[in-house]
Amino acid sequence: MFIIIIQARMGSTRLPGKIMKKILGKEIILWSYDRSVKSIADDIYIATSINKENDILENFFIDKNIKYFRGSENDLLDRYYKLCLHNNLNKDDVNIIRITSDCPFVDTDIINDMINFYKENNYDYIINHSKEGITPEGSGIEIINFKSLEYLWKNSNDPNFREHTTGLLSKTTLFDNAIKKGVFIYTKDDINKELVGNEKVSIDTISDYNKAIKIAEQFNNFDFSYHQVLKYLESTKTI
Repeated sequence: MFIIIIQARMGSTRLPGKIMKKILGKEIILWSYDRSVKSIADDIYIATSINKENDILENFFIDKNIKYFRGSENDLLDRYYKLCLHNNLNKDDVNIIRITSDCPFVDTDIINDMINFYKENNYDYIINHSKEGITPEGSGIEIINFKSLEYLWKNSNDPNFREHTTGLLSKTTLFDNAIKKGVFIYTKDDINKELVGNEKVSIDTISDYNKAIKIAEQFNNFDFSYHQVLKYLESTKTI
């Protein structure tokens, strides 16, 4: 079983409330959700925090009939773990796909490809960030099974690690004896990695937001692919 968990909160320091800002009339959080829900994953949840400022998100999720959970503000590892417990997802066959809500252009096909790659190689954890691949900031996706998530929850006391959930797992060897890790490499022969490999497609600042609007306006719909985004970004560069 594969479930998607999108982490979301209103308390961004650089661009407060960013995930409720709109692109082509749709909230950024809905871009992430609607594009993710079309994947072959079995279910999808949004994990936000118990902070009062996120009440607006809870009301929004209720109105949109979106499954959600509220947990720790800073301990994302605990938030993910408690979401699984709350929804009876603490089972050996549960695999969690981690996506962030400030990445509006998450690609359904890449999610599907990563699920298949993960299953074929019998991994416990994979990430799609690598020097070999084309993964601009904001295109990150991770998959981890519940057993490994629980292991990290029980065995990691580093606040920085817990804040980034599983995002730092690929950068440490501390848990290699318990978790089989892999890297999904996304490349396309018709894309110049040198030009777009260091691009950013997540939204942290007003500049990022304006850039995302420009990208979306190039296609004027909600279903364009990550490959199309990269090709557009490539076209704006000069060698």
